[in-house]
Amino acid sequence: MNKPNIIFINTDQQTWNTISAYGNPHLNTPHIDRIIHNGVSFMRSYCTDPVCSPARSSWATGMYSSETGVPFNGGSLHSDIPDLGQILRAHNYNAYHTGKWHVSGRDVRESFQCLFFGKRTIPAGGGEFYDPVTTRSVVDFLSRYEENKPFYLQIGYVNPHDICEYEHNHEQKNIPDPVEQGFLSSEELPPLPANFNYDERETVTQIVMRRGDNPLIHKRIMAAAANWSERHWRYLLWQLYRFVEKVDVEIGMVLNALEATPFKDNTLIIFSVDHGEAAGSHQMIQKCTLYEESIKVPLVVASLSDRFILDKDTRDEEHFVSGVDLLPTILDYAGLEIPEHVSGMSIRPLVEKQTTNWRKHAYVESNCWGRALISDRYKYITEYIPREDEFTIPGPAPERLGKEQLFDLQEDPAETRNIVDDPQNEDLLNEFRQTLFSIEGKLNRRPHCAKRSKQVINNWSKRILDYWKTQLSS
Repeated sequence: MNKPNIIFINTDQQTWNTISAYGNPHLNTPHIDRIIHNGVSFMRSYCTDPVCSPARSSWATGMYSSETGVPFNGGSLHSDIPDLGQILRAHNYNAYHTGKWHVSGRDVRESFQCLFFGKRTIPAGGGEFYDPVTTRSVVDFLSRYEENKPFYLQIGYVNPHDICEYEHNHEQKNIPDPVEQGFLSSEELPPLPANFNYDERETVTQIVMRRGDNPLIHKRIMAAAANWSERHWRYLLWQLYRFVEKVDVEIGMVLNALEATPFKDNTLIIFSVDHGEAAGSHQMIQKCTLYEESIKVPLVVASLSDRFILDKDTRDEEHFVSGVDLLPTILDYAGLEIPEHVSGMSIRPLVEKQTTNWRKHAYVESNCWGRALISDRYKYITEYIPREDEFTIPGPAPERLGKEQLFDLQEDPAETRNIVDDPQNEDLLNEFRQTLFSIEGKLNRRPHCAKRSKQVINNWSKRILDYWKTQLSS
């Protein structure tokens, strides 16, 4: 088989289980389902960091957000790290981008040929406006492509990220109860998440980001949410599902356009999401935290033909895959060497069911100091205590570990019971700590030199340290 064309379709802020093919009865996603039915779904797939730019910087480089220079939105990708478009174009692949990019510190036009990106950078929201144009650019591209070289095309959809715009509406106005207004019946609203009630013994970082009267991010939304009724929370989930269905329609048009081309048989499709949306789980909104709703994401490798080695409509329930694995996977299918500095691994051997020495944990970072490790049964969440005027992401640093959370995902998949204080779990906790230090000891972290990055890190560290001091004094 000739070198394949590769299409990477990605959505933004789509919780891993907001897909009808995975058993969710409250929405209908026939086109994402179509990808799933034609591919291998990795059911233990995690983002590297539950925020847009950090997660996308990992897609672009195969490195964790603490390595890329983008541990938060507005960070700056280290200029000497090559991205996927640069690598592909240097090795006889045509590399195209359309839609949302959001890898701060790197101009997408310098790395990819852009089908649609506009004169101004596509912002975080606006899926209603940008996503249809993104789709039209893909349809036009697929109907006109005549070059002999293979192509890589990444399609960045905004939705369902517009759930954030719905949430931001609460900053300015009181959103009425949809049932009282006669817009929906109570039966039409999804039920509250199983983990709406949560264990309040959380890490400081998770609390400061999303809790209390003075959260670090989106204070005004959280102030409004404090007055929501149960139906308001259920309506939030209803809204998320509608945004997912909107982007599903766009994906369907892309798949139909691909079906009509002569090269659909030699085109691999990868579908994934940068991070999830809490949508009421643990009484939270949006992302940034290390609970499953924020960090667990869909990842599917598929084809509309039978020319690739993959068992269609199958689910890999065993292997932990990560956002750092996207770049090496694409390079593997493209027949190109994977750079030594990359932290991820190609999942092609998993797709083709080859024996391989695979990782035993998923590793996730958040908000510079937050960390999570997921094993076959347990999930460990911790944090490093920040220091002011320190611009290198910490770790491994045993002396700086802060609070911890431990969940038994087999008995408590909704993460509602923190079992960290059970004396029987001390050996397990020590094992997780040592694994964390081992993983972090292999990462290539550097100081953040960009002025904005230093300002954000310093501001966040002061806020988190203030909370620590309050906790110690009480």
